[in-house]
Amino acid sequence: MNKEILSAYLEKIGFQGNTSPDLTTLFALHQSQHSSIPFENLDIVNGRTVELDEDKIFNKLVYSNRGGYCFELNSLMNRVLKTLQFNVEKKLARVHLTENPSGRGHLVNIVTFNEQQWLVDTGFGSNTPRAPLPITFNQELKVEKQTFRFIEDAFFGRMLQCKVQEQWINSTIK
Repeated sequence: MNKEILSAYLEKIGFQGNTSPDLTTLFALHQSQHSSIPFENLDIVNGRTVELDEDKIFNKLVYSNRGGYCFELNSLMNRVLKTLQFNVEKKLARVHLTENPSGRGHLVNIVTFNEQQWLVDTGFGSNTPRAPLPITFNQELKVEKQTFRFIEDAFFGRMLQCKVQEQWINSTIK
């Protein structure tokens, strides 16, 4: 990603400030993208293919003022974070909104600072965390009006849960 493309992205999300690869920047980028580029699955609903080419994703989300699916939103975030020299990896996850989880059909980013991993997920619809979440287990993590926690699942490994009306519901499995 060159400076011109990065500048177009930062302008699109209304980001101003330092782009150093630190937690302050990570939080600001996550919150800015989340509030500027919505989750949208209209292409899927309309039977269109989701294009995963980096330039097509960028054109759709930044220049065409569209929202995107998790693979698009989190791929864009990954590309930006890599450009800014963050230690970031894409990971596939399972969505667990019903009794049976899906296959690995969700994309997230894991950013590491000083051996602490952070979940950066900008594309999960209404339960999208509005800020990066430290991957720490069995602790309530509050972000605005949202409450999350990570638990260890014997079969699936890491699981993110969201508290809804005082009930913990499984959200995604990493």
